[in-house]
Amino acid sequence: MTRRRGLTLDGQEPLRPREALGKELKALRRQAGLSGAELAALIGITQTRVSRVETARFRPDLGEVDRWLAATGADPDTRERIRRLAASAVTEVASYRSIFRGSLLNAQQALIRQDAKALRIRHFQPFMVPGMFHTAAYARAALLAVRTTEDGVDEAVEARLERGRRLRAPGAPEYHAIVTEAALRWQPLDVRPADRADVWRQVLAGSEPPNITVQVIPDGTPMRQAPMCAFMITQFRAATAEPTLVQVELPAVEMSFTGTEDVAAYETVWQRMADAALSPQESADLIAGLLRQ
Repeated sequence: MTRRRGLTLDGQEPLRPREALGKELKALRRQAGLSGAELAALIGITQTRVSRVETARFRPDLGEVDRWLAATGADPDTRERIRRLAASAVTEVASYRSIFRGSLLNAQQALIRQDAKALRIRHFQPFMVPGMFHTAAYARAALLAVRTTEDGVDEAVEARLERGRRLRAPGAPEYHAIVTEAALRWQPLDVRPADRADVWRQVLAGSEPPNITVQVIPDGTPMRQAPMCAFMITQFRAATAEPTLVQVELPAVEMSFTGTEDVAAYETVWQRMADAALSPQESADLIAGLLRQ
């Protein structure tokens, strides 16, 4: 099989930057004859963290990468190449073909695993009701509205409903959703008005647990920030040592950010959306009014 850095040419998908970085760093450690524990002691992190970096379960910062390169005796050309790779791993852009690997189920399962480590989730959705409030009928139509394959859709629907149940359960992370009124009113082609009304009821019922907050930006509200795309900001529990993650959904790609400046930019956008939104009670009243219409 022919290989290039970060890319396989045997019909497999290209490695995402974090995966490629982990493989490169693992190779350097092995070439230096260091165990995971030995490297961890040299660069001031835990053996568990070394393993998680190498298996792409953690994004190291550039300081950690520099210490890794120094401890393994990487030559100048290798250092420069891997530092560029580390910088690209901070902001990842992946096609949905790569993310789903042929199935709609994978992304739903990944979110459930991510939620299990989360402390706080903030979700802005300008186009549709957030997934955690979906009913089965709405979830199926919503998944198919933004994907090009039905492969695994039934399993993906169940996984999306399971995620909603877990986020409403005791001990779940804080979940704060801001949606536009247009997102509430959006009606997928194969969803009846009665099904959409069921989703509105689900939003009202789903916002009752103390860890969940829902706010709505009414149509016609003057806004400082254009509601251009959906995004989610996830802060992880301290024990995970994971940096805050921003995930942005755009047509055909998902972008993920962990860099301090990128995260700060989305924090600003989030605050502007919150400033434009109604209070949670006013938002519930607006949704109740939609149900009465």
